[in-house]
Amino acid sequence: MVELNVNSRHDSSVEKATKDEATTNGSKDPSLTAKIWDKLGLNVGMLMLMAKGSLPPTIAIALYENTAFAMNFLTAGYLVAIMSVLSSAIMPRAKFIQTMMINIIGVCIGAAIALLTIYCSVQARAHTTPAPQSTSGGPTPVARMAGYNSSAAAVCAIWLFANIYFINALRASRPQLQFPSIVYSIFVTVASTSAPQFVTMQQGIAFVKQLLEAFLSGFAIAAMVSLLVFPMTSRNILFQQMAGFISGLQGALKAQASYLQSLENKDMFGASSLSHDDSSNIGTRQSQLQHENNQQGKGSTAMEAEKLKIAFNLLGELHGKIAGELVFAKREIAYGKLDGAELKELFKLTRGVFLPLAGMSSIADIFNRVAESRGWKSADPADPGLQDELEEKNIIEETKDKEKKQWNDIMKSLHGPFEVMTQAMDEGLQHTLYTLELAKPPSAKTTPKIPVADQSSRDVEAQGDIIEPGDKRFAIYLTRRIDSFYDQRKLNVAIWCRQNGVELDENLFKDPTLPAPLIDAEREDLFQHQKNQRQLYLILFMEFLLWSTGRAVLDLVRFADLKVEEGIMKKKRFIFPSSKRTKKWIYSTVKVEDTHTEQTPDIVETGGTGIYVGDSFKAAKDPEHLPPTNSWERFGNAIRAISHQLSSPESAFGFRVACATLTIGILAYLHDTQQFFVQQRLVWAMIMVSIGMTTTAGSGVFGFLGRIAGTAIAMCTSLVIWYIVDGKTGGVITMLWFFIFVELYFLIRYPRFTVIVILSVITQILIVGYELEVRKIGAATSNGQPAYPIYLLGPYRLACVAGGMLVAFIWTFFPYPITERSQLRKDLGASLYLLANFYSVVHTTIETRILGEEGDLNDKSCPGNKLEKVRSKVYAKQMSLLGGLRQHSAYTSWEPTFGGKFPKAQYDIIIQGVQNIQNYMSLISYASKNLCENPTDAPTQQSWIKDLSRLLASVNVTSHEITSILALLSASVSSGSPLPPYLQPPQAFKLSERLEALDADILSINHISEPGYAGFAVMQTASSMISDDMRKLIKNVKALVGEVDFTFHVISTASPSDDSLETLVSKKGKKD
Repeated sequence: MVELNVNSRHDSSVEKATKDEATTNGSKDPSLTAKIWDKLGLNVGMLMLMAKGSLPPTIAIALYENTAFAMNFLTAGYLVAIMSVLSSAIMPRAKFIQTMMINIIGVCIGAAIALLTIYCSVQARAHTTPAPQSTSGGPTPVARMAGYNSSAAAVCAIWLFANIYFINALRASRPQLQFPSIVYSIFVTVASTSAPQFVTMQQGIAFVKQLLEAFLSGFAIAAMVSLLVFPMTSRNILFQQMAGFISGLQGALKAQASYLQSLENKDMFGASSLSHDDSSNIGTRQSQLQHENNQQGKGSTAMEAEKLKIAFNLLGELHGKIAGELVFAKREIAYGKLDGAELKELFKLTRGVFLPLAGMSSIADIFNRVAESRGWKSADPADPGLQDELEEKNIIEETKDKEKKQWNDIMKSLHGPFEVMTQAMDEGLQHTLYTLELAKPPSAKTTPKIPVADQSSRDVEAQGDIIEPGDKRFAIYLTRRIDSFYDQRKLNVAIWCRQNGVELDENLFKDPTLPAPLIDAEREDLFQHQKNQRQLYLILFMEFLLWSTGRAVLDLVRFADLKVEEGIMKKKRFIFPSSKRTKKWIYSTVKVEDTHTEQTPDIVETGGTGIYVGDSFKAAKDPEHLPPTNSWERFGNAIRAISHQLSSPESAFGFRVACATLTIGILAYLHDTQQFFVQQRLVWAMIMVSIGMTTTAGSGVFGFLGRIAGTAIAMCTSLVIWYIVDGKTGGVITMLWFFIFVELYFLIRYPRFTVIVILSVITQILIVGYELEVRKIGAATSNGQPAYPIYLLGPYRLACVAGGMLVAFIWTFFPYPITERSQLRKDLGASLYLLANFYSVVHTTIETRILGEEGDLNDKSCPGNKLEKVRSKVYAKQMSLLGGLRQHSAYTSWEPTFGGKFPKAQYDIIIQGVQNIQNYMSLISYASKNLCENPTDAPTQQSWIKDLSRLLASVNVTSHEITSILALLSASVSSGSPLPPYLQPPQAFKLSERLEALDADILSINHISEPGYAGFAVMQTASSMISDDMRKLIKNVKALVGEVDFTFHVISTASPSDDSLETLVSKKGKKD
């Protein structure tokens, strides 16, 4: 297996999704070569990785042409090349060294266990059979082998079963030990199938020594290539991911600007609901949207809204990858500029930009829900069955058109400030890239100058050159732009009031004690008042998020400038991880932790992510046992823990793999088939079982078909490699390197094909390497195995690997399948649990802020700092898990269906609902920061913030009811049990109405300039969206798992309806 996160540096999905927004109609078309290059996703970095990954097996095969090397390893020489492949030299340095250390420890343990197995086998032979005359043939010419002994074979079979069971149970429970588990399985499989033929321990020791040397030699070749050829660190990967993330933010800003501009003249209420499709299939989805947009006459904002949604979905996936890579980057010993703490701060600041910017993508969702609530998305009026309602529909359409025109006018008035702010943020992100050396600044001739757009920035620029990204004074320039946008809000509100027929007093915002004017319609209609208030809140919602994004970009710019001022960016230095971080790294190798796509074939092939949600997700208390009170009871608990582990899903998976391995391995331990097993090299069919077994049936189907196809292609390419150069050794090795080089493109570009590519490379090594081995050392030394010509060896290898894959496939389904669908359901339950956890933390955060107990965030012991750390951790887990859920959902199509159809659409709706609630919760948490008092605010502003906080504390901004309901939904989905009866969604908070009931003046437009007013508007808008999403979530989960119903329905027997009769009989039958 190989490191897959390196692919994120080459994953151009974010760039492709955002580059389309930046492309103008007048741009020059690229050449055909450039188009092909871009289509393939090739770049210099990818070519370097392909060359680097193809070197270790090529070097190992070439070394075998050295006589001393060949005579030392004899027929075990092919293992050197295979281990060099499995060591994955293309991993970043930190991950490679960690994996290599565990690999070495695992192989050494495997060697010790192999010696113990051989010792037991030799003793079993000695106690059941007198020492016979040795016969030639066996695993290695180092020893003379004895004939068949049933006792020795039985002992070795038991040891092999126990080894495979234990290591695969560990592999399932600790996915970070995936690679060592594969290597360990290969070692003990080869040793255990050869052990029954040894007569003395000297023979066994020589054999194990030869195996150990072969494995370690493969590791050494991979280590030299990894550290010396195109060396790559986790920090390099992180910096490239970070640069891609910031560039993606710039692209998202452009997509956002395009969407906001479309609101000026298009129908924002006619946009279709945002899709739940997998964002990875960008091209297909965008083509579909283009077709829909053409059908709608380009009158809807659906195309722009979906592009914005796709951009943020891709940024969210990249955010999860950066979070995983950051862990390893902080552990590295490096020679660079930014240390681990600074990398963590950089990631925190970029996430601070992402959160409010991502909130802007919810505007389309808000408009869509407004249209649904007012009946603007009803059935087609042309439907013949609806002609009677045509007059009513015309009234609805008139109301919709009036509202649309009003919003078109509002967005036109906001166009100028929004455009200036977006440009300033884009330049700020570019400044960060230049200052932190994440991007190379353009030459002076091509650098775009920032024009002086307002008088407020002239004093900064009057001293000399026009300010541009990378300038030392850029932070001052950006600060003035942000302050100017903040002041512009008052003018925007005045324009909005004018559109509603009200002229404001010029001193209204300066003196909040002046009476607030009422809009004419509000004097007569409370509904109109609420409607206008929601409209104002949505305007403030957009302005606040854009302003908050600008402040977050400014923090990022100041961080970059600070690193320059401190001299950190001037020269490189040696950076060492702290002792605390080193201890955490050592502990992480054995504890249960989050897993990413580089750690397990199951996750690789499904594209998902394993998330450890915490022990509290499991049963917190044992209903059959009280907590232990003495040493004897604690000892009893330890004994019970063993039985619990044996009955766990991880143990069941280990048992499956062990049974599948022995299904083939039994041939090595029977008298009539032992020689057949050795001659036909069936040990590789056993090894394919260890590599190919997956925990779920969906990935099993995909894996089986893909691996058979990959192995068949590898067999064909092996023949091409051999015959295209007429079997000349130098040409064969060169062509082998070239084909491995090409195959690694698919591994890097498409991570889900990792196992398929690895098996293809191994198959080529087995076929081509064996032919070169026979040519070098002769057929007489090849273990008693017949030497086949390559045109026969290739099909035999294909049959061997296909047989192993078939056995693995059968045992994935037998005795019962662990389906992708059941795994999706359990992961969805975990996601709902994380959502409940996240909401609980947000609830506590808002309480501490309202009560003024958050403390200094720079103090690690203060409540606010601890809550922020937990929020960030749960948020990162949820983002990774949601991406995995979408991939799991996509892979349910690979599973055979027996019975009714799988409700994939229902699962997709629930997944999208979870993401919506997560996003709105994040917005509430983010906006509530403005409810804290700021010492720099004016006394009148501090007074209003105190009054608002006092009132919010009295009305309970959040509710524990949502946490309880989410936990209940999680338990029902995870266990598949129905929901309890009469479960009702939480009521909408209606904060505005409750606050106005306590203080009618607290939310008047007089206070529009108060720093917390817009933050409250965001909280009000987001909380109403959460209430709506919770209602939909409960409805869909209820449709999925059902509801306990204790009601009794009386049905009239006088009714001639067959349905009534059948229902009565059915209920009577149940009662009887």
